[in-house]
Amino acid sequence: MTLEEKIKLSTLLPAQRIFLLRDPATKDKVLTRLLQVLCPAGGALDRREVQRQIAEREKGMSTTLDTGLAIPHVRLEELEHFEAALAVLPQGLPDPAAQKEIKVLFLLLSPARPAFFQKHLQVLGLLAQTFTPELIARLGACTTAAEAAQILADK
Repeated sequence: MTLEEKIKLSTLLPAQRIFLLRDPATKDKVLTRLLQVLCPAGGALDRREVQRQIAEREKGMSTTLDTGLAIPHVRLEELEHFEAALAVLPQGLPDPAAQKEIKVLFLLLSPARPAFFQKHLQVLGLLAQTFTPELIARLGACTTAAEAAQILADK
């Protein structure tokens, strides 16, 4: 998604970046899985460095909401546009730092340029409004990532 595009989940989150993870071990392992897609080997972003920055960001304040949505996010100088990936965690994943259970983890990487800051905040707001307990329950009932993508297609 570029600065000019209207915020829409289907634009921000292509279907191939939605994962249904039945047995997630830890939040870090889920982040590693999503970062493998967003930061492929040989790409512009160093996966380990991005994961370190996310962990540092999460130390200051957890991004897990009462609804079960976690939105780990980081702003990166190297990015020209937004990157995102989603993990649906039907069995839930404890987030001890937030003392909540994660049902959906939406990883957001944003450009760090000042022009993108307002859009970054708008995306975070859209996610918090869109991922209601009802939507999260529907996603958790999906049997395939394609089914979850279809539910999110009009959001």
